[in-house]
Amino acid sequence: MLCCVGPVGEDAPMDTPDTALTVAAQDLFARYAHRIDRRDFDGFGDLFTNDAEFAMGPDQCTGRDAICQFMRERMTAPGGAHVIVNVSVRSESAERATALADYVLTRRSEDTGPWAIVGVGYYESVLAQVDGEWRFGAHRIVPR
Repeated sequence: MLCCVGPVGEDAPMDTPDTALTVAAQDLFARYAHRIDRRDFDGFGDLFTNDAEFAMGPDQCTGRDAICQFMRERMTAPGGAHVIVNVSVRSESAERATALADYVLTRRSEDTGPWAIVGVGYYESVLAQVDGEWRFGAHRIVPR
């Protein structure tokens, strides 16, 4: 079952995340945006653990290979530009953390046309440290 983030808002604990974890999470989300925008599906898959759970709206899959195939099938339009902000990460252990982030997806209607917002939502993620590198162990895309 894809389960990600604990309480947010008024119910969230008032702890301060580790700076190194925060930087690592922000970098993971930045690499996520760059790779999917460039349609680098293999590189995108490398950001996930081998057994990662992934959900986009009601659609779900499990495993790095399945995630790569899932994205290849759905991301058929030219890449746009993901803007990922408000990354909030909390450590659960030395090798596990939860993260919540907002996204805005922009795209041009033509090669020279104006940019338009085509999607807005948020991500709920579980991050797992594997061999010293943080990856997505679970990642859910929630459109608004």
